[in-house]
Amino acid sequence: MNWYGILVLSWLAATAFCAGARADALGDLATRTDLTPERLIHAFAGFSFELNAEPQDEATFMRRRRGDCDDFACLASRLLTERGYKTKLVVVMMEQQTHVVCYVKEARGFLDFNHRADAHPIVESDEALETIAQKVAGDFHQLWRMASEFKYEDKQPKYLQVVFRPAVATSDKETSRETPTACSGTPSASRTTLAQVADRSRP
Repeated sequence: MNWYGILVLSWLAATAFCAGARADALGDLATRTDLTPERLIHAFAGFSFELNAEPQDEATFMRRRRGDCDDFACLASRLLTERGYKTKLVVVMMEQQTHVVCYVKEARGFLDFNHRADAHPIVESDEALETIAQKVAGDFHQLWRMASEFKYEDKQPKYLQVVFRPAVATSDKETSRETPTACSGTPSASRTTLAQVADRSRP
């Protein structure tokens, strides 16, 4: 066999090894006994951002090592819930973008795919949707419009609780704020869904 054939075989063997290692990555992460919210998000520090129209399945996300905030938040919520943590998925719709994070009650904050490589990646926050939305929107230097706790059922988002940013009315002498509107249940057909708003993250 010539040197070219040896080189090709070596490349194929290396590719197969890497593919196998990445396929096992989800299993390794799922079976870690020392997994905490901070250790979990740090495991994704080397992942790349890639916007997808729909969430990837967990194995594909781990194998490709690329995805968006929806991919990460859903996986983080499942893994931490299995370990007894109380989590909730929160979507924040802003003026130009939509973003998804995983709130963890015991961590007193949320996990955000954009902060995966930070030294201290947990964004401190209480569990109020308004507070989470304000912190997320602040990262994007935008105003938030709507925030909701949600879950997926048959690959479709179901909103469990929704709050809207208070409208601000001004007059010559005073400024008044409306009471935040809240609702629950499945979004109506006219409401924008997660599948229709594509960025759920930023690079």
